[in-house]
Amino acid sequence: MSKKTHIAFALFLSSYLFRSDPKLLLFIPVIFVSAMLPDLDLALRSIPFIEHRKTFHNIWFMIAAIALLWILVHDPLVTRLFSIGIISHFLMDSLTKKGVMWLYPLSNWRISGPLRTGGLIDSLIGAASLLASIYLVGSYFAVF
Repeated sequence: MSKKTHIAFALFLSSYLFRSDPKLLLFIPVIFVSAMLPDLDLALRSIPFIEHRKTFHNIWFMIAAIALLWILVHDPLVTRLFSIGIISHFLMDSLTKKGVMWLYPLSNWRISGPLRTGGLIDSLIGAASLLASIYLVGSYFAVF
């Protein structure tokens, strides 16, 4: 999925938490970072053994990143938001034709779907996620 869709979908998934605690709006940067963290492999692909949708797109990376964050900040709220961002990234990429090898390097088993990154459906999912996020957060303030 595109960067915009990853961020919008993570915001949508975390917006339900905002309804129970409005201060969560301050944690939007955590969502942005965590929703894009697995694509760090794109920036580091010149390093040997780092491959896109392999090195940082697996359950082992997710567990390690969440555990490291917990050790560093020891904050359940930040850790929950961070987890939502990473998991949403994997879920969205699993819908694309390239898919995600969730158990790599132990297995090359892959979950993939019919969508094309940057395609119309990708853009529609991103737009719908953003609109739903705005609605959920806005409804808390009775804007809608």
